[in-house]
Amino acid sequence: MALFVLGALVLGGGCSGAKRVGPKQTENWAYSPHTVEIHPLSRFKNPLDPDEETLIMVHVELKDGDGFACRGVGPLEVSLFAKNGRVLATENVPLQDENVNITRFDPVTRTYQIRFNHVPPELERVSVKAKYAPTPTGQQAIESQLYTIHNNR
Repeated sequence: MALFVLGALVLGGGCSGAKRVGPKQTENWAYSPHTVEIHPLSRFKNPLDPDEETLIMVHVELKDGDGFACRGVGPLEVSLFAKNGRVLATENVPLQDENVNITRFDPVTRTYQIRFNHVPPELERVSVKAKYAPTPTGQQAIESQLYTIHNNR
């Protein structure tokens, strides 16, 4: 009996993780994103090593109509703003690309992570806004509220 179980495991009955392919685009996606929010985990990351650069890690959360975190398929645009409202940087994330969708999505926090490098270390705070345009086109884009991230050095 033990030999049979061992043979089944070796020949493909073993435990393997689920294949990661990301969400699929469909015409009637029951749980498509309804809102987009900047998650409170968003932060400045100040280096301990003086040779490293300061960066800003933004966590974007998409929620369905029931308020549950979900994934999206479509372009996501995240912008950083200075105190005076001037755009400091914008990152366009094509979530319709399954490889981008998989690499940017953190399954633990259920957020998409967008990293902004080359941040001036003297920057005290930034405001962040995200805009998500669902695919297929024809659906209205959704925008987050402006969210402020403070540099707590």
